[in-house]
Order: sequence, then structure tokens, then C-alpha cells
Amino acid sequence: MYRCWLPILLSYAFIFDALADTSDFGASGLIKMPSARMAADGTLRATISKDELADNFNITFQALPRVQATFRYTIFDPDGLGSAPDPLRDRSYGVKAQLLPETHWLPAVAVGMRDILGTGAWQGEYLVASKAWNGLDATLGLGWGRLGSRSGFSNPLGLISDRFDERPARRKTGGDYGGKSRYGSFFRGDAAIFGGLTYRLSNTPVTFIAEYESDQYDNEVDLGILEKRPAGFNFGLDWEPVKNVHLRVSWLRGDTLGITFSSQVDAKESVARKYERRGRIIAVDENTGLPPGYDPSAWYDHMVFAAEQSGLYLKKAYQESDDSKTTVVIENRSYNLTADALNQIMSLSEIFLPAHISSVDILLEEEGMVGPTVNYTLQREPSRGSIRETVARRATGQIELLAPRELEEVTNKTDFGYPKLGFGLDLGSRVQLMDPDDAFRKQLYARLTSRLQLSDHANFWMRYEQNIYNDFSTNRAPDSPYLPNVRTLINHYLVDGESGIEQFYGEYKRSLSGSVHSRIYAGILEQMYGGIGGEVLYAPYRQRWALGFNVNAVKQRGFERNFKFREYETVTGHLSAYYAAPFFDLDIAVHAGRYLAKDRGYTLEVRRTFDNGFSIGGFFTRTNVSAAEFGEGSFDKGLFFRIPFNGFLAGNSRSSYSTILRPLERDGGRRLEYFGTTLWFDRRALRYDALQRNLERMRPR
Repeated sequence: MYRCWLPILLSYAFIFDALADTSDFGASGLIKMPSARMAADGTLRATISKDELADNFNITFQALPRVQATFRYTIFDPDGLGSAPDPLRDRSYGVKAQLLPETHWLPAVAVGMRDILGTGAWQGEYLVASKAWNGLDATLGLGWGRLGSRSGFSNPLGLISDRFDERPARRKTGGDYGGKSRYGSFFRGDAAIFGGLTYRLSNTPVTFIAEYESDQYDNEVDLGILEKRPAGFNFGLDWEPVKNVHLRVSWLRGDTLGITFSSQVDAKESVARKYERRGRIIAVDENTGLPPGYDPSAWYDHMVFAAEQSGLYLKKAYQESDDSKTTVVIENRSYNLTADALNQIMSLSEIFLPAHISSVDILLEEEGMVGPTVNYTLQREPSRGSIRETVARRATGQIELLAPRELEEVTNKTDFGYPKLGFGLDLGSRVQLMDPDDAFRKQLYARLTSRLQLSDHANFWMRYEQNIYNDFSTNRAPDSPYLPNVRTLINHYLVDGESGIEQFYGEYKRSLSGSVHSRIYAGILEQMYGGIGGEVLYAPYRQRWALGFNVNAVKQRGFERNFKFREYETVTGHLSAYYAAPFFDLDIAVHAGRYLAKDRGYTLEVRRTFDNGFSIGGFFTRTNVSAAEFGEGSFDKGLFFRIPFNGFLAGNSRSSYSTILRPLERDGGRRLEYFGTTLWFDRRALRYDALQRNLERMRPR
């Protein structure tokens, strides 16, 4: 199940840099053929292409500066030209790595593979080079598999080993191949040449493309979709009507029109800091640099109000009358980047703290869990003008990250009036992609959210959804006869419970120490399950690794999404190891334990999180369930995205849109949604490595 992602991608597309040439298969390339080009690091691209043979829906991510990954969903024979009664729907993955960057004299060189996992219907490998001269870009490549079928010749890799001479045959039905890697066929069998040219007209948004493709479509001829092997030349005209949106019209194989649409976002794009919330500016006296009517003895009250106006909660403080240091505890509930929240509280400290104060310790808390202590040395120089002018002259203070701690002695404390009740109302959507019976099902609903804050650590959450539009169906029966139907019953919840309670639970979060963090919860936890569970995370200060443990006792909910439950119940739990890589903002996690269907195994996930709030990654799970027992797809795998809303809004916001893309809904290797292995990622903004990288952004200026 996925929330609708394409409109958000398209909205972001208008504010980021122009994308590289995009092939119909998602990766940077010509029309059908790949090139050695890469998109900008962190680029997330959506591509839709259509012709008589296939409709392709691609999501491509520039995962690293020289590594590009693609997830593709293909509908074969959408116009019903072949003998099959229904079009074939196929899901697959591809990857491309640039071996050499382009230089003045030498071309860029890349190697890649299509359809690594899936039926193998489009499987092919390639080695390709690209060289640009002004507006002209030339590509020449060597392909294998489908990319080695037109005018193929003996594999040159056969000179290394004769095992490259023959390529294992694949079954035309492909049913037994779903989810399986066919590494034994990579770069084997005949090879063929492909290539092409692109030319960008000067000072225009128009690019001409010509290519010779090395795929001669043997499968399509055999299936009767094509009457004969088509010509190998394709021509296209690419138009960029607005920044980052491309529309291409192509003449394919000498007799067919093709249309391609592509759009992208730049996940690395830095979002401008928004200094004042609700447009409020603190005025200061020209001579003193202090707010008019400021009472130094009431500095805490002044800071509480100013912090709240800036999107922060000032919770408590410690200040002895003769001490030169102040300690404050803040909670960030508005700023997507914690460095911006610290920038604000440091700026306010320069204005409101008594004149004899020379430094401030800022203790970070989020929902009752602590982060590192940030020490800031104030610059108490006389100044004039607005707060921005004042702070700009006080921008030389030193910043230091210290070990997490809790404030034990308190001289000032804010009364937030617990219990506190809040409500929210918004619209939501669900999209089910790539179902074998229907490629696109959707629901639009109104969502009421309520939060009852009992203390700094305890909250009770309620989310209710009221259906507006729904075209989901229960016609498709679960097809996992070997496993309990822990997820394949999802359509029943979307039809019988199209309106109902999504969540109704209480939780308690607390840091047991600076390195040990915990979470317990009970109630209706998600759409399909309710129960009780907890998680503990051990994350030593300044270390890039952490260990976690979680356990959950859950029971399957009734289809109507009320307070009734079905008979199925189970206990799940995992031991987890985490690592924050010192390069490319990568988080790596391994979870080993028991899943919802009572199978046992492990999950590997890798995600990349950018300072602006974008988070993109992938995962796969292998358990003691065999491929035959698991069903189509062989094992659980998928991609996930988190797209922040902060760039769209006038004020600061930590709201975001999250989705998971799975090729298929299956029962093996499934965990609870939103619960179990979340603390490491939820606390990312408070980790030492994330804060250290943004020290300069914290500094008032």
C-alpha cells in the first residue's frame, strides 16, 4: 500500500535543476538505450513512457554520485496486439554504475544491468561510453541479453572464460523467476553494438535524439505482439516546457509513435532558513540592542514567549544569580533541520539572557528523549537595529557538542498545562500499484487526528479516516496457502473498512540515559493490527553504531476497522544493528528475528537522508520461507521515500509525506508498520553525526 507520490514529485519538479536525458527504462540514456550519463547526486526521477509494446512506469534514484538505481513497472501489450487475453504486468529493478567520469579527451564509461530481479522479460547488461562536444552528445555501447540480440556476435568476454559463451535460456512465462536474481546469466551469450546521438539546440528547450538499438524484440515476435522483427532505428524530439519537466515524442522501430514524460526532484537541495514564524520580528532598541521594556530579571518569561513565536518550546532552565552559564532545555517541533532550531535559540539567548551570562548549554529533547548538549559562547557586544542586524554582529560565538544529559536542578520551568488536547484535519490518499488484476487502485479520505499529551513523555493518539472515494476490490483472494494471511488480506480492510479507526494507542518515550532510549506502546497500532510492544535502543554518544531490541504481541484486527479483532495473533521481535556511514549520509540497518507470519530471518535496509528532510532507501528480507511458499516475488523487498513539506510552506514545518513501494503484497517477511524498529531513524536529527555536520548553520548570523 502506498500513498500517492507522483503529484508531489511533479510539484517539486518546478523548483530544481534540469534533469539529464532519460530513457524509457528510467535510467539516463537515449530513447530505449542507456548512456554513460548520470543525473546529479540525490536526484529522484519519475518517468512514464507509452508505446504499442509496453507502458513503463519508472522511479530512478541517483543513489550515489556514480550509482543509479531504477524500479520499473511494465505493462506488456497494453493495446492487446498479442494472443494473451490480458496484458502481462512485470516488476523489475535495474542499476548502473559509472566507471570513469568524462574528461576533456576521454568519454564517460558506465556498466549497468536491467531486470536484475523480476521475470527477466527485459533482462540485459551493457557497457557504454558517452562523450559530449558542445551541444552534441555521442553514445556507443556493447550489450548482452536482450541488448545483444540484434546482429549479435560472439561474446568478447569468452576470451577470458568460455563460461561467457552461452547464456542460459529463460522461460517465456517467467512465473518461476519472479524475485530471483539470474546472476548466472549476467554478461553471457552473444553481444551486440548500440549507440546514438543527442543534440540540444542552443538557447532552446529542445533536444533531437537518434539511436540504433540492439534489441530486436524476439520475445514480442514469438508472442505475436509484433508480426516481424522491427527496424533498429529510433528518433525522438525532447521538449522541456518548464524546468525539470520533460516531454518526448519518439518514432520507434520505423512504424510506431511513443510518448515519454519525466520529472524529478533534487533531494539534496538546501531549503532556505525561515527565521521568524508567522512573520514576527523582534524589535530592539537602537542604543541598547535590547527589546523595548525588557526586564532582565524576567528573562525566562521573555524567552519562553519569543521561543514559542519562533516555533520552539523552552521547557526549563537553570541559572544561578552569580553564575556565568545558563542551561536551557528546548524541544523543536517546527524546524525540519535541528540546526535551524539551535540557530534560533542561540539568537534569542544573545538578546534575552542577562548581561553577565557568557555561555549557554542547550539541552535538546524530542518527545521526552534527549540528544547531545550544545554549548554556545555568547558574544555580548553593544549593537543596534533589528534582530537580524544585531545577531549578524554577534556571529563569532564558539559552538561545541557535549554528551547528552538531563537537567536535574531547575530554577525556571514552563507550565504547559498537561493534559493537553489537540486536533488536526486533513485529506489523505492510498494508491495500490502493480496489482496483477489492476495496475492502479486508489482511495481518497478525510483524516481526523487527535493527540492527548499527558506529560513530556506520555501521549495518546487517535486517527480516524472517513472515506470519500474508493475503487479497491476484494475480488482477489489471498494466494499464500503456506503462510498465515498477515498482509494479503489488505484489500478487505480497504473495502469493508473503507472508513474506520486507523490508530488508537498510547505510548511512552523516555531516555533512560544519554545512550539508552526506550519506547512502549499499546492499543490499535496500525490498519491491520493491535497489541502491545516496546523498543530499546543503545546508541553511545559520538559513536556511529547502535544496537536495538523490540518485541510486540499483536492480534489481527477485524476488517471493519473498529474495536473488533480476528482470531490470528502472534509475537514478533527483532535484534537490530545500526551504522551511520561517514559518507553520503547513509544509514545501514540489519534486523534479525521473528515476523508477523511467524517466519524467521533478517531484513537489510539502506537509506540516505539529506539535511532538507528527504529520505530515500531500499530493503530486502529473507526468511526461512522458501520461494515456493512465499509465492510470486520469492522474498519481500521494496523502496521507501520521505518527502518534506517544509519547502512548500510559508512557515517552518516538520510535516512530511512517506510511502513504501513494494512490487507485491505478500505475507512473508512482514513487520508492523510504524512500530518496532523506529527509534534509530526517529532520533536521527538528534544524533551527533547529524549535528556535527551542521555546526556552521547553527551559528547566529
